[in-house]
Amino acid sequence: MMKTISYLGLGTMGSGMASNLLKAGYKLTVWNRSVEKCESLARKGARVADTPADAVRDVDLVVYCLSSDQAVEEVVFGANGILSGINEGQIAMDMSTVLPATSLREQEAYTKHGVDFLDAPVFGSKQESADAKLWIMAAGNKAIFEKVKPVLEHLGQTVHYFGKNGNAAAMKVVGNLIVALEMEALAEGLVLAQKAGLDLNTVMEVVKVADFRSPLLVSNGQNILKRDFSTSFALKLMLKDASLIEKFAESLHSPTPALRVVQKNLESAVALGFGKENASAIIKALENEAGVEVKARAPAKIPAVS
Repeated sequence: MMKTISYLGLGTMGSGMASNLLKAGYKLTVWNRSVEKCESLARKGARVADTPADAVRDVDLVVYCLSSDQAVEEVVFGANGILSGINEGQIAMDMSTVLPATSLREQEAYTKHGVDFLDAPVFGSKQESADAKLWIMAAGNKAIFEKVKPVLEHLGQTVHYFGKNGNAAAMKVVGNLIVALEMEALAEGLVLAQKAGLDLNTVMEVVKVADFRSPLLVSNGQNILKRDFSTSFALKLMLKDASLIEKFAESLHSPTPALRVVQKNLESAVALGFGKENASAIIKALENEAGVEVKARAPAKIPAVS
């Protein structure tokens, strides 16, 4: 049974997951490049490690969620990285969004150290992470997955096993393609509705109930109408993920023609200065081109009765 865990990477997703592991009663060690992000967890009882190598010593399970393939390269393979501190018999689990090839390279390196490895990326954003409502995918040795599954159930509302290493990472890329196309469709649709003079509140009433509805469209559509672009998943990270999708699809000779349109608008929105805003800010590139701002109409004033 897992009792001691280290968690590396306390960004938008990692901080919520690490906090939930503490709430679940695990003895937790944390590490983050910016040490100030460890402070709130330290106050709750977590040990703060100086380096990734220090973080992973003498724990049952090593978990990390990092921003990119390059960050995984540095934290896992770099000087004072995970591989320089981890030992035979431990389990490592990468919850980052990376190329399947990166996951397979990790697996090969861990195997040489006698360490079992799972790739276990997630769907969801900041709120789902904080509320332990993520949708988790995992791939690797089935017996190891079963051993780690109780830990994952403290982090997500569903857990899905995908077989051999790299498959969960592949599913994450597939899912992110669908998300990117949904966000583009929402942005194009709302700009078109605005240009057509439709009442956008009524438009969203239809989006909530029609056969094309989805939680992603509803939540982001409502926030766009309120001009709320507070970050759950940053636009610049969606642009990074679009590059991952492109590389993975090209490696399999799988066509993704609509992705090129999304990439163009993501690049435009980032160039306009919206990279740190929520991914829904992709609409600002289209608004700029269309010369409109998508915003709900203010409620009509009821005249006073004389």
